[in-house]
Amino acid sequence: MKGSFLTAVLVGLTALTAPIAAAPDPRLSRRGRSGDTGLPLQPLERRLLHARDSCPAPVDIPTTAPKDSPFVPLSQAEIDSVVEWLLSPSQGLNLTNTSSPTLSLSDNYIWRVDVFKPNKTDVLAYLDGNATAVPRYALVALIQGGLDEPIVAEYTVGPLPISEDTVIRSSDWVYNGVNGAKVLWSAGWVDSVRQAAIDDLVNATVSPIADLTVDLLDMAFYGAGDPRTNMTYFASNPSSTDGSKSIFWSPFRRLGIEPWDQPSDLYIQFDVTGTDASLWKALKVVYNLQVYSSVQAFYEAWKSGQVTKTPPPTTNIEFLYKNKTGPTRELEDRLAPTIVAPEGNRFKIDRPNQYVEYLGWTFYIRFDYEVGVQFFDVKFKGERILYELSLQDAIAQYAGHNPFQAGTAYMDRFYGIGSSAIRMIPGYDCPYHATYLDGTYSPGVESHTENSTICIFETDTGTPITRHNDPTWAQATKGSKLVVRMIATVGNYDYLWDYGFYVDGTLSVDAHASGYIQGNYYRPDDEGQWGPRVEQTLAGTLHTHVMNFKADFDLIDEKNTFVKTEIVVENITQPWFEELGEFEMMRYNITEVQTEDDGLIYHGPNGQTMFTVVNKDQKNKWGEPRGYRIIPGLSNVHLASRNSPFFRKNAQFAKQPIAVSHQHDTEPASSATLNQNVPEAPLVEFWNFFDGEPLVQEDLVTWVNLGMHHYTRAEDIPNTMMSEAHSSILFAPQNWGNTEGTKDLSNAVMFYAEGEDNQIVIDQNGVLPPPCLALGPEDSLQGVFEVTG
Repeated sequence: MKGSFLTAVLVGLTALTAPIAAAPDPRLSRRGRSGDTGLPLQPLERRLLHARDSCPAPVDIPTTAPKDSPFVPLSQAEIDSVVEWLLSPSQGLNLTNTSSPTLSLSDNYIWRVDVFKPNKTDVLAYLDGNATAVPRYALVALIQGGLDEPIVAEYTVGPLPISEDTVIRSSDWVYNGVNGAKVLWSAGWVDSVRQAAIDDLVNATVSPIADLTVDLLDMAFYGAGDPRTNMTYFASNPSSTDGSKSIFWSPFRRLGIEPWDQPSDLYIQFDVTGTDASLWKALKVVYNLQVYSSVQAFYEAWKSGQVTKTPPPTTNIEFLYKNKTGPTRELEDRLAPTIVAPEGNRFKIDRPNQYVEYLGWTFYIRFDYEVGVQFFDVKFKGERILYELSLQDAIAQYAGHNPFQAGTAYMDRFYGIGSSAIRMIPGYDCPYHATYLDGTYSPGVESHTENSTICIFETDTGTPITRHNDPTWAQATKGSKLVVRMIATVGNYDYLWDYGFYVDGTLSVDAHASGYIQGNYYRPDDEGQWGPRVEQTLAGTLHTHVMNFKADFDLIDEKNTFVKTEIVVENITQPWFEELGEFEMMRYNITEVQTEDDGLIYHGPNGQTMFTVVNKDQKNKWGEPRGYRIIPGLSNVHLASRNSPFFRKNAQFAKQPIAVSHQHDTEPASSATLNQNVPEAPLVEFWNFFDGEPLVQEDLVTWVNLGMHHYTRAEDIPNTMMSEAHSSILFAPQNWGNTEGTKDLSNAVMFYAEGEDNQIVIDQNGVLPPPCLALGPEDSLQGVFEVTG
């Protein structure tokens, strides 16, 4: 393929041979760092002919982590040993093996065995101290339907490997909710056993009224496996408030491609409380916004002609397909621009330890079942910036004039964001020649590796990182960054997260969303209050996405302070402006957040507040505390509703843009996987972190929110555009150094005049484009700069 491409380029350039051959080669500086002067020029055709040999595909350059990663997943042997230990009668857990064909709702059994994220205290003792290893524990989630009060709970088992010192204990110590590390059974996961029982209930409810659903909806449900079934259902979340009951509303949709966008006007409420499925039942029905006390009452109303029919979901589903339609745009038959590293990658990876080095940056990557990619021990030029940077949860709150949309409040950690991470599509999800890492986790009792769930590549930022022109000199420095990317498809939505490591020491987090909207049944009388009409029987649905991130800054060490610098405007007088009298001027008002009582922080109006984490004991040579700034980017939203019953206490982290708390091993996360169905009694109640502890020169954690209010539109069909559904934040050096941090970069150019005749010197620090990179006369550096003064 490369040969064919090269031939095509040569043929296309034949007519340009003469003028291009005469043009100066833009690669050649008049003076490199060593002071060498010009070299012989080559025609463009000759440079292209050598392209295949000069520019091989980039390959990974290995490195070795300074210490083995303390964040590696459990091996299958470790999982097996924990399962065997748990199943032993001596543990007294009365567990049924999940392979049992008679596994039932009222059994106790293992839901998942995975690695337990180690404590910061233990990790720092290993990375910075004399500890030779980090204690290793398993996270064990049990569904305990056989207890007198059935529960779902999390435990730790360890230390590992299994020995006489190994114990199981509740994970209460990392959860501050009223019920510790457990929820009542009804608020737990819907695993295959519970799902089968729900299927039976829905089938027993809906199939007897198939004549009604065929008439009103043009659909019927006879069970998930029945070929006559062309309708599907969905269980809304949260389905409980405190776990004492489990009641959900189900929308009914056309079965087929993306049923999210094929909704009907029918909703049925189901009670699936407790482990005795014989007590489960259907409750209310809503159709055409009319509430019926039971399925029987709805059926009788229909039989007697008292139900007003609304249009069934359209059967024309062409709008859901993404196949190309319409004439090809001019020149769109050419490959779109792509990122090329012509001399190979400028980053190095220790794959077994998932440790990365890039132009002064170093960090470890951890992959987590619940939240996906995480970063630890993030350093720039040998100095620690962050102990941890990690996604905590991604939530979505909906609104609408029906019981399903109005009551929907998703917490995607519950579904497993990391377990929803997908294998990237080369050239589309990630640039060609990107480097890929796998994600390993345990979705049950089997270790699972999803190939290529993380891609890493360097990219041009699109602008120089610095530049200036002056009458006597000019300079520009290339802007580039390393990107670590993960994409997860959680239900109908695809989330893309980019973590950017810039050459100047800035770190960014970007979140994008695409996929299919969770559409609403279109009703003209809604008048667009919850979203516009986007298809024949489909309306968009107003909703808000919030993604919470933990940024545990350790600037040099763990003693840091959070500073607010506000721009205030006041009326002043100055003696040198007597004629003005009193006039407005702005100044800084600098304050420190003293305690956690003031740790829930909102953005000031007009961007007039700067937030900085500093280390007051570590100063640059000008006496300024070294720090990092937290810079809001695109769409840093929080929940619009602070008092929704569906996000009462379980999503407190999403109710302010930034929060600052004192770090504790007992407060490792702002959310929990089991927070989803217990808004009144969550495992993690985030605001309980803020109990008055001091925050000046302490070990701080900042919690920041990205997100977007999704103002749905016709352009969300078939897929939401990532260009608009985009949110970001920057962490940037603030007096971290004595000058800006890119003066040591070689990918920079300096122009200046030398000698009496003002001979122009072009200094490229010896970094020149390789011969395989085909350049034209417009790329020449000759003549770009002339002395004008």
